[in-house]
Amino acid sequence: MTLVGKIFTVLVLIMSISFMMLAVTVFATHRNWQAMVTDPGGLKSQIEALSKTNGELRDEIVRAKDQIALEQAARRFALAAGQARLEQLDAALERRNQEYTDLQAAHGTIVETLDRNQNILESLTKENEGLRTEIRTAQQARDDYFNQVVMLTDSVNRMEGNSRTLQEQHDMLLVQNGKMAKVMRKFEISVDTPVDGITPRVDGYVIAVNDTNLIEISIGSDDGLRKNHFMEVYRKNSYVGRVEIVMVKPDRAVAKIIPEFRQGIIRKGDRVAAKLS
Repeated sequence: MTLVGKIFTVLVLIMSISFMMLAVTVFATHRNWQAMVTDPGGLKSQIEALSKTNGELRDEIVRAKDQIALEQAARRFALAAGQARLEQLDAALERRNQEYTDLQAAHGTIVETLDRNQNILESLTKENEGLRTEIRTAQQARDDYFNQVVMLTDSVNRMEGNSRTLQEQHDMLLVQNGKMAKVMRKFEISVDTPVDGITPRVDGYVIAVNDTNLIEISIGSDDGLRKNHFMEVYRKNSYVGRVEIVMVKPDRAVAKIIPEFRQGIIRKGDRVAAKLS
């Protein structure tokens, strides 16, 4: 049964109930109203039952109306979707027709292009015959050039090997030169310093001190000392001062104390050295 049929059935039921209630009312005028109303199964009970049934039927009508509204909305939505789909299909058909027209035009262009390319191919075939002869000549020249390149490459490789060897020697000399420069700075000498002016690395002791800023030390010319050499004086790990050699003997020497380097009183037994270590 359709939704509309259900609605009509409910309406007929409501009208039947209404007519029945009217008939009961007319019939009640000829009976004892008090008993008819209050007795079990009387009018009061019947009215309550009919009211309940009437309310349920009204709720059913409301639900039926809501269902109809939903179905109508669904139909409208489906109709709109179908219309949109139809429009899309029409547009797609129009595009396919345009593409077909374009393909027909392109096909004609391709045929014309194919004819032109065929003519060009024939011309190129003739040119290729001439190019093959030129290529063979060029290949022979290339082989000659390649042999020359091989010879030159061998020469370059030998030169690069010599260059690497020289570069390694150069780098080694730079390292040695750097080390030598550090040593020369440490000992305060330069390439222009006379060899005789370089104080030898020797150690000795102060064996005598006088009141005129002169000291006598236990090393002399046999140890490499020369006049005007400088010596450092220290006691244990403490720096005491610097002295300059003024007189040299084979096994001892006399030196004068340089005041600006004095950091303490020089005493007998203090150690003297060319450089502090």
